[in-house]
Amino acid sequence: MYDFDKVFDRRGTDAFKWDTLEKDFGKADLIPLGVADMDFEVLPQIREALVARSEHPTYGYTYAGENLYRAFIEWNKKRNCFEIEKEEMLIVPGTVCGNALVLHALTQPGDKVLLTTPIYNPFYDIIRLQGRTQVNTSLKWDGSRYVIDFEDMEQKMADGVKLLILCSPHNPVGRVWTRDELTKIDALCQKYHVLVFSDEIHSDIVYPGHKHIPYPTVSQHAAETSILAAAPSKTFNIAGLKCSILVCKNQELLCKVRDAMNAFHMEVNTFGFTGSEAAYQYGEAWLDELLVYLYDNITYVTSFVEQNLPKVKAYAPDGTYLMWLDFTAYGLSSKELMKKMVEAGVAPNDGSHYGAEGEGFLRVNIGTQRCRLKEAMERLKAAFGA
Repeated sequence: MYDFDKVFDRRGTDAFKWDTLEKDFGKADLIPLGVADMDFEVLPQIREALVARSEHPTYGYTYAGENLYRAFIEWNKKRNCFEIEKEEMLIVPGTVCGNALVLHALTQPGDKVLLTTPIYNPFYDIIRLQGRTQVNTSLKWDGSRYVIDFEDMEQKMADGVKLLILCSPHNPVGRVWTRDELTKIDALCQKYHVLVFSDEIHSDIVYPGHKHIPYPTVSQHAAETSILAAAPSKTFNIAGLKCSILVCKNQELLCKVRDAMNAFHMEVNTFGFTGSEAAYQYGEAWLDELLVYLYDNITYVTSFVEQNLPKVKAYAPDGTYLMWLDFTAYGLSSKELMKKMVEAGVAPNDGSHYGAEGEGFLRVNIGTQRCRLKEAMERLKAAFGA
Protein backbone atom coordinates (compact mmCIF):
# COMPACT_ATOMS: atom_id res chain seq x y z
CA MET A 1 0.00 0.00 0.00
CA TYR A 2 2.85 2.41 0.85
CA ASP A 3 5.88 2.84 -1.41
CA PHE A 4 9.02 2.88 0.73
CA ASP A 5 11.17 2.34 -2.37
CA LYS A 6 10.22 5.76 -3.76
CA VAL A 7 13.29 7.96 -4.10
CA PHE A 8 13.03 11.72 -3.73
CA ASP A 9 15.57 14.48 -3.15
CA ARG A 10 15.83 15.90 0.37
CA ARG A 11 18.64 18.30 -0.50
CA GLY A 12 17.86 21.98 -0.24
CA THR A 13 15.43 21.56 2.67
CA ASP A 14 18.04 22.35 5.37
CA ALA A 15 17.99 18.67 6.32
CA PHE A 16 20.73 17.79 8.82
CA LYS A 17 21.15 14.41 7.18
CA TRP A 18 21.68 15.68 3.64
CA ASP A 19 22.53 19.37 3.67
CA THR A 20 25.40 19.29 6.17
CA LEU A 21 27.53 16.66 4.40
CA GLU A 22 29.93 19.23 2.93
CA LYS A 23 30.35 20.95 6.29
CA ASP A 24 30.72 17.76 8.34
CA PHE A 25 32.66 15.53 5.96
CA GLY A 26 34.17 17.85 3.35
CA LYS A 27 32.16 16.23 0.55
CA ALA A 28 28.55 16.59 -0.52
CA ASP A 29 28.36 13.56 -2.84
CA LEU A 30 28.03 10.99 -0.07
CA ILE A 31 25.31 8.54 0.85
CA PRO A 32 24.33 9.64 4.38
CA LEU A 33 23.76 6.74 6.76
CA GLY A 34 24.16 8.69 9.96
CA VAL A 35 21.60 11.16 11.32
CA ALA A 36 18.73 9.13 12.79
CA ASP A 37 15.84 10.10 10.61
CA MET A 38 14.44 8.15 7.67
CA ASP A 39 14.30 9.03 3.98
CA PHE A 40 10.71 7.89 3.45
CA GLU A 41 7.70 10.04 2.71
CA VAL A 42 5.60 10.51 5.83
CA LEU A 43 2.20 9.02 6.44
CA PRO A 44 -0.15 10.82 3.98
CA GLN A 45 -2.61 11.76 6.73
CA ILE A 46 0.14 13.65 8.55
CA ARG A 47 0.85 15.79 5.53
CA GLU A 48 -2.86 16.29 4.88
CA ALA A 49 -3.41 17.41 8.48
CA LEU A 50 -0.51 19.85 8.33
CA VAL A 51 -1.64 21.29 5.00
CA ALA A 52 -5.20 21.70 6.30
CA ARG A 53 -3.97 23.46 9.43
CA SER A 54 -1.64 25.68 7.41
CA GLU A 55 -4.58 26.88 5.34
CA HIS A 56 -6.25 28.35 8.40
CA PRO A 57 -5.50 32.09 8.27
CA THR A 58 -3.81 32.45 11.66
CA TYR A 59 -1.23 30.67 13.79
CA GLY A 60 -1.75 31.97 17.30
CA TYR A 61 -0.99 30.33 20.64
CA THR A 62 -2.14 26.72 20.65
CA TYR A 63 -2.49 23.97 23.24
CA ALA A 64 -2.66 20.19 22.91
CA GLY A 65 -6.24 19.19 22.22
CA GLU A 66 -8.10 16.24 23.69
CA ASN A 67 -7.72 14.27 20.46
CA LEU A 68 -3.93 14.20 20.78
CA TYR A 69 -4.06 12.90 24.34
CA ARG A 70 -6.69 10.34 23.36
CA ALA A 71 -4.73 9.14 20.31
CA PHE A 72 -1.53 8.64 22.32
CA ILE A 73 -3.37 6.85 25.12
CA GLU A 74 -5.15 4.50 22.73
CA TRP A 75 -1.93 3.85 20.79
CA ASN A 76 -0.10 2.72 23.91
CA LYS A 77 -2.99 0.71 25.22
CA LYS A 78 -3.25 -1.25 21.97
CA ARG A 79 0.41 -1.64 21.01
CA ASN A 80 2.14 -1.72 24.41
CA CYS A 81 -0.58 -2.82 26.85
CA PHE A 82 0.28 0.38 28.70
CA GLU A 83 -2.53 2.22 30.48
CA ILE A 84 -1.97 5.97 30.64
CA GLU A 85 -4.12 8.81 31.97
CA LYS A 86 -4.07 12.31 30.55
CA GLU A 87 -3.02 13.69 33.94
CA GLU A 88 0.14 11.55 33.75
CA MET A 89 1.34 13.18 30.53
CA LEU A 90 3.46 16.24 29.84
CA ILE A 91 3.99 17.32 26.22
CA VAL A 92 7.49 18.71 25.59
CA PRO A 93 9.54 19.82 22.55
CA GLY A 94 11.67 16.65 22.44
CA THR A 95 12.83 13.59 24.37
CA VAL A 96 16.32 14.99 24.97
CA CYS A 97 14.68 18.23 26.06
CA GLY A 98 12.53 16.14 28.42
CA ASN A 99 15.63 14.42 29.75
CA ALA A 100 17.26 17.79 30.40
CA LEU A 101 14.16 18.97 32.25
CA VAL A 102 14.18 15.83 34.40
CA LEU A 103 17.85 16.35 35.28
CA HIS A 104 17.15 19.97 36.18
CA ALA A 105 14.07 19.16 38.25
CA LEU A 106 15.04 15.95 40.03
CA THR A 107 18.79 16.15 40.52
CA GLN A 108 21.29 18.66 41.89
CA PRO A 109 24.67 19.84 40.57
CA GLY A 110 27.24 17.15 41.29
CA ASP A 111 24.66 14.32 41.49
CA LYS A 112 25.71 11.10 39.78
CA VAL A 113 23.83 10.05 36.65
CA LEU A 114 24.33 6.52 35.33
CA LEU A 115 24.55 5.58 31.63
CA THR A 116 24.76 2.15 29.97
CA THR A 117 27.49 2.75 27.41
CA PRO A 118 27.99 3.00 24.47
CA ILE A 119 24.94 5.23 24.32
CA TYR A 120 23.28 8.08 22.42
CA ASN A 121 25.76 10.94 22.68
CA PRO A 122 23.42 13.87 23.61
CA PHE A 123 23.00 12.20 27.00
CA TYR A 124 26.64 13.02 27.72
CA ASP A 125 26.07 16.66 26.83
CA ILE A 126 23.06 17.30 29.04
CA ILE A 127 24.81 15.73 32.03
CA ARG A 128 27.96 17.77 31.51
CA LEU A 129 26.24 21.05 30.71
CA GLN A 130 24.07 20.84 33.83
CA GLY A 131 27.02 20.13 36.08
CA ARG A 132 25.98 16.60 36.99
CA THR A 133 28.50 13.76 37.32
CA GLN A 134 28.48 11.11 34.60
CA VAL A 135 28.93 7.48 35.65
CA ASN A 136 29.21 4.68 33.07
CA THR A 137 28.48 0.99 33.15
CA SER A 138 29.61 -0.72 29.95
CA LEU A 139 27.36 -3.15 28.14
CA LYS A 140 28.91 -6.60 27.64
CA TRP A 141 28.93 -8.80 24.53
CA ASP A 142 27.92 -12.30 25.64
CA GLY A 143 28.64 -13.96 22.31
CA SER A 144 25.21 -13.39 20.82
CA ARG A 145 24.05 -9.98 22.01
CA TYR A 146 24.86 -7.00 24.20
CA VAL A 147 23.76 -7.40 27.81
CA ILE A 148 23.84 -5.32 30.98
CA ASP A 149 26.63 -6.05 33.44
CA PHE A 150 24.38 -6.12 36.50
CA GLU A 151 27.25 -6.67 38.92
CA ASP A 152 28.95 -3.52 37.66
CA MET A 153 25.65 -1.63 37.56
CA GLU A 154 25.05 -2.47 41.22
CA GLN A 155 28.54 -1.32 42.19
CA LYS A 156 27.95 2.00 40.45
CA MET A 157 24.51 2.48 42.02
CA ALA A 158 25.85 1.62 45.47
CA ASP A 159 28.28 4.51 45.12
CA GLY A 160 25.50 7.07 45.22
CA VAL A 161 23.86 7.28 41.80
CA LYS A 162 20.79 9.53 41.81
CA LEU A 163 19.35 8.86 38.34
CA LEU A 164 19.66 6.18 35.65
CA ILE A 165 19.15 7.20 32.03
CA LEU A 166 17.78 4.08 30.36
CA CYS A 167 17.73 3.90 26.57
CA SER A 168 14.94 1.46 25.68
CA PRO A 169 15.27 0.22 22.94
CA HIS A 170 18.96 0.95 23.15
CA ASN A 171 20.70 3.34 20.80
CA PRO A 172 23.15 2.46 19.24
CA VAL A 173 23.33 -1.32 19.90
CA GLY A 174 19.65 -1.95 19.16
CA ARG A 175 18.73 -4.07 22.19
CA VAL A 176 15.09 -4.39 23.18
CA TRP A 177 15.34 -5.11 26.88
CA THR A 178 13.42 -8.12 28.18
CA ARG A 179 11.06 -8.00 31.13
CA ASP A 180 13.58 -9.98 33.15
CA GLU A 181 16.31 -7.41 32.44
CA LEU A 182 14.03 -4.50 33.28
CA THR A 183 12.93 -6.24 36.48
CA LYS A 184 16.57 -6.57 37.55
CA ILE A 185 17.13 -2.88 36.85
CA ASP A 186 14.07 -1.99 38.91
CA ALA A 187 15.24 -4.16 41.80
CA LEU A 188 18.59 -2.38 41.89
CA CYS A 189 16.93 1.02 41.65
CA GLN A 190 14.67 0.13 44.56
CA LYS A 191 17.61 -1.10 46.62
CA TYR A 192 19.68 2.03 46.04
CA HIS A 193 16.89 4.62 45.68
CA VAL A 194 17.67 5.50 42.07
CA LEU A 195 15.21 7.31 39.81
CA VAL A 196 14.89 6.30 36.15
CA PHE A 197 14.49 8.37 33.01
CA SER A 198 13.49 5.87 30.31
CA ASP A 199 13.99 7.20 26.78
CA GLU A 200 11.62 5.07 24.70
CA ILE A 201 11.63 7.13 21.53
CA HIS A 202 12.38 4.02 19.42
CA SER A 203 9.76 1.86 21.15
CA ASP A 204 7.55 1.47 18.06
CA ILE A 205 10.44 0.16 15.94
CA VAL A 206 10.68 -3.44 17.19
CA TYR A 207 11.16 -6.57 15.08
CA PRO A 208 9.77 -10.14 15.17
CA GLY A 209 10.77 -12.15 18.20
CA HIS A 210 10.99 -9.11 20.45
CA LYS A 211 8.50 -7.13 22.52
CA HIS A 212 8.91 -3.63 23.90
CA ILE A 213 8.10 -3.38 27.60
CA PRO A 214 7.41 0.17 28.86
CA TYR A 215 9.55 0.59 31.96
CA PRO A 216 6.72 1.84 34.24
CA THR A 217 4.82 -1.42 33.66
CA VAL A 218 7.52 -3.53 35.27
CA SER A 219 6.29 -2.96 38.83
CA GLN A 220 4.47 -0.49 41.04
CA HIS A 221 7.85 0.73 42.25
CA ALA A 222 9.02 1.31 38.65
CA ALA A 223 5.83 3.23 37.93
CA GLU A 224 6.31 5.50 40.96
CA THR A 225 10.02 6.22 40.42
CA SER A 226 10.36 6.73 36.66
CA ILE A 227 9.67 9.18 33.88
CA LEU A 228 9.13 7.71 30.41
CA ALA A 229 9.73 9.66 27.22
CA ALA A 230 8.04 8.73 23.95
CA ALA A 231 7.43 10.48 20.64
CA PRO A 232 6.11 9.99 17.11
CA SER A 233 9.31 11.53 15.75
CA LYS A 234 11.37 8.39 14.99
CA THR A 235 8.35 6.21 14.24
CA PHE A 236 6.80 8.53 11.66
CA ASN A 237 9.86 10.57 10.66
CA ILE A 238 8.54 13.88 11.98
CA ALA A 239 11.39 14.90 14.28
CA GLY A 240 11.32 18.39 12.77
CA LEU A 241 7.86 18.98 14.27
CA LYS A 242 9.40 18.88 17.77
CA CYS A 243 6.75 17.13 19.83
CA SER A 244 7.39 14.47 22.48
CA ILE A 245 5.52 13.17 25.50
CA LEU A 246 6.66 12.45 29.04
CA VAL A 247 4.68 9.96 31.12
CA CYS A 248 4.99 9.82 34.90
CA LYS A 249 2.65 8.02 37.30
CA ASN A 250 4.06 9.94 40.27
CA GLN A 251 2.36 13.32 40.40
CA GLU A 252 4.95 14.79 42.73
CA LEU A 253 7.76 14.04 40.27
CA LEU A 254 5.70 15.14 37.28
CA CYS A 255 4.84 18.46 38.92
CA LYS A 256 8.51 19.17 39.52
CA VAL A 257 9.30 18.50 35.84
CA ARG A 258 6.33 20.63 34.76
CA ASP A 259 7.57 23.46 36.96
CA ALA A 260 10.98 23.24 35.29
CA MET A 261 9.35 23.41 31.88
CA ASN A 262 7.31 26.44 32.91
CA ALA A 263 10.40 28.10 34.36
CA PHE A 264 11.99 28.01 30.92
CA HIS A 265 8.68 28.87 29.23
CA MET A 266 8.86 25.91 26.84
CA GLU A 267 5.99 25.08 24.51
CA VAL A 268 5.30 22.81 21.54
CA ASN A 269 4.23 24.51 18.32
CA THR A 270 0.90 24.19 16.53
CA PHE A 271 2.19 21.88 13.81
CA GLY A 272 3.82 19.56 16.32
CA PHE A 273 0.45 18.99 17.97
CA THR A 274 -1.30 18.56 14.62
CA GLY A 275 1.21 16.14 13.09
CA SER A 276 1.50 14.03 16.22
CA GLU A 277 -2.25 13.64 16.56
CA ALA A 278 -2.54 12.48 12.94
CA ALA A 279 0.37 10.06 13.37
CA TYR A 280 -1.11 8.27 16.35
CA GLN A 281 -4.64 8.38 15.00
CA TYR A 282 -3.98 7.05 11.49
CA GLY A 283 -0.47 5.58 11.44
CA GLU A 284 -0.82 1.96 12.49
CA ALA A 285 -1.04 0.35 9.04
CA TRP A 286 1.78 2.56 7.73
CA LEU A 287 4.01 1.55 10.64
CA ASP A 288 3.29 -2.15 10.22
CA GLU A 289 4.38 -1.96 6.58
CA LEU A 290 7.41 0.14 7.49
CA LEU A 291 8.59 -2.48 9.99
CA VAL A 292 8.57 -5.16 7.30
CA TYR A 293 10.60 -2.92 4.99
CA LEU A 294 13.13 -2.01 7.68
CA TYR A 295 13.52 -5.64 8.74
CA ASP A 296 14.23 -6.61 5.13
CA ASN A 297 16.87 -3.85 5.01
CA ILE A 298 18.49 -5.27 8.13
CA THR A 299 18.45 -8.78 6.67
CA TYR A 300 20.00 -7.46 3.46
CA VAL A 301 22.83 -5.63 5.24
CA THR A 302 23.56 -8.56 7.56
CA SER A 303 23.73 -10.99 4.65
CA PHE A 304 25.80 -8.62 2.50
CA VAL A 305 28.36 -8.10 5.26
CA GLU A 306 28.65 -11.82 5.93
CA GLN A 307 29.25 -12.57 2.26
CA ASN A 308 31.39 -9.62 1.23
CA LEU A 309 33.02 -8.10 4.31
CA PRO A 310 34.21 -11.09 6.35
CA LYS A 311 36.28 -8.96 8.74
CA VAL A 312 33.23 -6.89 9.72
CA LYS A 313 30.62 -7.95 12.28
CA ALA A 314 27.11 -6.63 11.73
CA TYR A 315 24.80 -6.74 14.74
CA ALA A 316 21.17 -7.04 13.66
CA PRO A 317 19.14 -4.91 16.09
CA ASP A 318 16.13 -6.14 18.07
CA GLY A 319 14.66 -2.68 17.51
CA THR A 320 15.44 0.78 16.07
CA TYR A 321 16.49 1.36 12.46
CA LEU A 322 20.15 1.60 13.49
CA MET A 323 22.79 -1.09 12.96
CA TRP A 324 26.02 -1.41 14.93
CA LEU A 325 28.92 -2.50 12.73
CA ASP A 326 32.23 -3.69 14.16
CA PHE A 327 35.26 -2.75 12.02
CA THR A 328 37.84 -3.28 14.78
CA ALA A 329 39.48 -6.18 12.93
CA TYR A 330 41.01 -3.62 10.55
CA GLY A 331 42.98 -2.03 13.36
CA LEU A 332 42.00 1.49 12.34
CA SER A 333 41.39 4.37 14.69
CA SER A 334 37.93 5.92 14.49
CA LYS A 335 39.42 8.89 12.66
CA GLU A 336 41.10 6.61 10.12
CA LEU A 337 37.95 4.53 9.74
CA MET A 338 35.75 7.56 9.08
CA LYS A 339 38.30 8.93 6.59
CA LYS A 340 38.13 5.70 4.65
CA MET A 341 34.33 5.76 4.78
CA VAL A 342 34.21 9.25 3.30
CA GLU A 343 36.69 8.25 0.62
CA ALA A 344 34.35 5.35 -0.22
CA GLY A 345 31.43 7.81 -0.56
CA VAL A 346 29.51 6.81 2.56
CA ALA A 347 28.75 8.87 5.69
CA PRO A 348 27.71 6.76 8.72
CA ASN A 349 28.14 7.78 12.38
CA ASP A 350 31.49 7.39 14.09
CA GLY A 351 30.96 4.80 16.83
CA SER A 352 33.37 6.52 19.20
CA HIS A 353 30.84 9.36 19.56
CA TYR A 354 28.78 6.99 21.71
CA GLY A 355 31.56 6.22 24.15
CA ALA A 356 34.99 4.61 24.31
CA GLU A 357 33.37 1.22 23.70
CA GLY A 358 32.46 2.41 20.20
CA GLU A 359 36.03 2.91 19.00
CA GLY A 360 36.34 1.14 15.65
CA PHE A 361 32.55 0.75 15.30
CA LEU A 362 30.03 2.50 13.07
CA ARG A 363 26.37 3.31 13.60
CA VAL A 364 24.54 2.79 10.31
CA ASN A 365 21.02 4.09 9.69
CA ILE A 366 19.17 1.61 7.44
CA GLY A 367 16.03 3.78 7.27
CA THR A 368 16.41 4.56 3.60
CA GLN A 369 15.41 3.23 0.19
CA ARG A 370 16.92 -0.17 -0.52
CA CYS A 371 18.52 1.04 -3.75
CA ARG A 372 20.50 3.63 -1.75
CA LEU A 373 21.40 1.04 0.86
CA LYS A 374 22.62 -1.36 -1.82
CA GLU A 375 24.76 1.33 -3.42
CA ALA A 376 26.25 2.18 -0.03
CA MET A 377 27.10 -1.46 0.66
CA GLU A 378 28.71 -1.85 -2.76
CA ARG A 379 30.87 1.18 -1.99
CA LEU A 380 31.94 -0.40 1.29
CA LYS A 381 32.73 -3.64 -0.49
CA ALA A 382 34.96 -1.79 -2.94
CA ALA A 383 36.79 -0.08 -0.07
CA PHE A 384 36.99 -2.91 2.46
CA GLY A 385 36.28 -6.16 0.64
CA ALA A 386 38.79 -8.97 0.89
